[in-house]
This record gives sequence, structure tokens and C-alpha cells, in this order.
Amino acid sequence: MTVVALSGIRGGVGTTSMVAALGFALHALQQRVLMVDLHPRNLLRLHYNLGLDSPHGWASVDQDAAGHWNEALLQVVEGLYLLPFGQLPADALSALEQRQREQPQEWWQRLQTLQAHFDWIVLDTPATLPGGQPTLPLLPDTVMHIRVLETDAACHALLSTEGAGDAPLLVNRFDPISQLQRDLLLLWSERHAQLIPQVIHRDEAMAGALAWKSPVGYYAPDSLASQDVRSLATWLLAQEARRA
Repeated sequence: MTVVALSGIRGGVGTTSMVAALGFALHALQQRVLMVDLHPRNLLRLHYNLGLDSPHGWASVDQDAAGHWNEALLQVVEGLYLLPFGQLPADALSALEQRQREQPQEWWQRLQTLQAHFDWIVLDTPATLPGGQPTLPLLPDTVMHIRVLETDAACHALLSTEGAGDAPLLVNRFDPISQLQRDLLLLWSERHAQLIPQVIHRDEAMAGALAWKSPVGYYAPDSLASQDVRSLATWLLAQEARRA
């Protein structure tokens, strides 16, 4: 089982859409995939046709003394599963965050119980903190952390001031028409050896997919973004084969 955690270098870079698309693409490559939403905004579910008012999710079940977190697991199709975060009131969310601080290994222990059932677990985690440290929950070094960014001045400033760390960098929403984006991509490729060679191009199909409450590979399988994500999934499989 391979666990990959995606988080933005800042908010708003399309991390959740990428998790939905990557999970679908890995499944299309005959992988058993679970996508887990660890972000309190609970947006990953919208890419898989759950309603706006759906309270269903692992965090919601955690509040029920008689419930168990994996009861929130949803099957999309055979071999592709989703674990939404759920809806929590502010006081319950604060209590959950406190528990995660006190039990930082809890989520890794949970994921370990699933290793016989999945080839890949893809995590949607909140944007990284200063210094490139991911927000809660804490995960071991064996987890592949991917930092999502856009080729803009804000992301460039964060890379320059906070450093890139060792995590692979994935460029999302790349527009080759933009001179600034081309220049930044060239600069980053020279400075950051961990830059993933496959970029995800800016594509209206990605926005359309969310409007249709589906991953882009299902909504527009022939779109440029879908082709990019499939190439990314293939690259990840190759990387994992090398690590093995």
C-alpha cells in the first residue's frame, strides 16, 4: 500500500480537485484506491456527487460514541472508495483538533488497518504551514508528500522564503501562453530537483468537472487536464516501483 498526501503550498491552488482526479486516474490504471478527506472544509465529497448538505464523514462518525470512523467509507465503483471528512460544528471541530494534537499517530494507525484492501491511499490535507510542515495529522516519512503550487508570484515567494524541503512539487493550472509562468517554471526546474516533470495544464474542464460533481477524468476523459493527470498517475506508479 502506498500513501500519498497532497497539500498546497498555499490555499487555493486546486489540491482537492487534484486528489479527486488522481484517485480516479490511479483506479483507471487498475489500482485499488481510497481517497481520504482530511480537510475540515469537506470539499472532496463534491467531486463524487455527494450533496452540499450531506453531513456524512469520518469526523462526524467520530463524534458518535457508538460509531467507528470506517463506517463513513463510501464505494464509488468497485475498487474506488471515498472517505469524506463530514460536517462538524465549531466546538466539535476544536475538540477533534485537540485530540489530533494529543494523538498524532492516530491517523497513521487507522491507515495501517486498510493496507490489505488498497494499493493506494490518496490524502487531501490542508495547505502546509511555514517551513513546509504539513498541518495535522502527523504522518511518517514513508508517506509520499506532494506539495501543489501554481506558477505565480505568491507561490514563488513562499518557495523562496520557506524552502521546498524534500517533497515533490506539482505545478497545477499551468498556462504556457503566459510568459511569467513559463519563466517561473524554467527557474523552478533549475532550482528545485524535486519538481515533478509532469505539469497539470490550466483547463476549463477541471472547473466544469466540479460543477458536474465528478472527477475530471470522468467528466472530460479526452481533455488536456485528464491526459496530464493520467501521466502523473503513471509517473507515480513508476516512482513507487523504483522505491520497491
